[in-house]
Amino acid sequence: MATATRLTVHLASLGALALGAVFLQAGCVISRTGASFDRTLSVDGPVQLEINGGSGNIVVRNGDPGKVRVHGEVRAGGIFLSSGARRAQEIASTPPIDQSGNLIRLGYGRGEIMFGSVSISYTVETPPNTELRVKDGSGDVQVSGLRGQVNVTVGSGQATFTDIGDNVTLLVGSGTIHASHIEGNVNFTSGSGAVTFRDVKEDVRGGTGSGSVDVGNVLGRVNVRTGSGPIRVEGARQDVRAATGSGSIDIHGDPASGAFWDVGTGSGRVSLAVPGTASFALSAQTSSGSVRVDMPITIEEQSRRFLRARVGDGKAHVNVETRSGNIQIVRAGTS
Repeated sequence: MATATRLTVHLASLGALALGAVFLQAGCVISRTGASFDRTLSVDGPVQLEINGGSGNIVVRNGDPGKVRVHGEVRAGGIFLSSGARRAQEIASTPPIDQSGNLIRLGYGRGEIMFGSVSISYTVETPPNTELRVKDGSGDVQVSGLRGQVNVTVGSGQATFTDIGDNVTLLVGSGTIHASHIEGNVNFTSGSGAVTFRDVKEDVRGGTGSGSVDVGNVLGRVNVRTGSGPIRVEGARQDVRAATGSGSIDIHGDPASGAFWDVGTGSGRVSLAVPGTASFALSAQTSSGSVRVDMPITIEEQSRRFLRARVGDGKAHVNVETRSGNIQIVRAGTS
């Protein structure tokens, strides 16, 4: 009798587990449902805008003075379709918007947004004089036309920034970064993904675990690195530090008097293109490869894999190293 009782309980437990599995499977195939909201907030000075997107796309662009316009697209999931729709409507009717003077916070104070059961995509128009801080778990971020500092953290997604009038700080887990027309410094960290910067008035600093780094027309210093991937820098004049574990490096520019270029790759070729009027002291070394200079130089020490020389008056300093690969220095405009 005791054995039969235990068997009955065991079979009942199996039935409950099977029923639960059916509900879970059914919940997985139900699509997320959505709702939207629009709000206009009045401000009377420089704006501090903070956005927590959870998992949604974020677009921030410059708008009219004195107004912050917020459009939100809510997506919510649930075991049943109706529960997701109801939850989305509830959040859209009372969206997570907090305002204290000119400080506006979007997406904070709701745990379900942070943990993924609800996502909100934001499109925000804000006065140009806005300082922006964004946290987004997964989603694309686009920012344009702001004059204040921009600080963005993205778990995975594409980050795009144009026409920013101050410093930009970026932390991206995985995804591409593109920034152009930046008036201040750019500091970035990326786990993986291609990185591109154009027309930066001050310094560019940072690195990616794997992915290409492409920098063009930076008026300040360049300090970039990647664990695996090529590096390309165009229009360099100030200090350049470029390092990759495996990948080629191409530097095009004219080192200013007193500038220091330090370029190195573990495995890959290095190519420098400078004008005929360039002036720098050169040290180039490769463990497995050759060193070639296709322009007039004054040689101080030379072997097949090492060269110390002066180009022009030697007013800048250029150091190039690769463990496996060729080094070539050419006059700009030649191949």
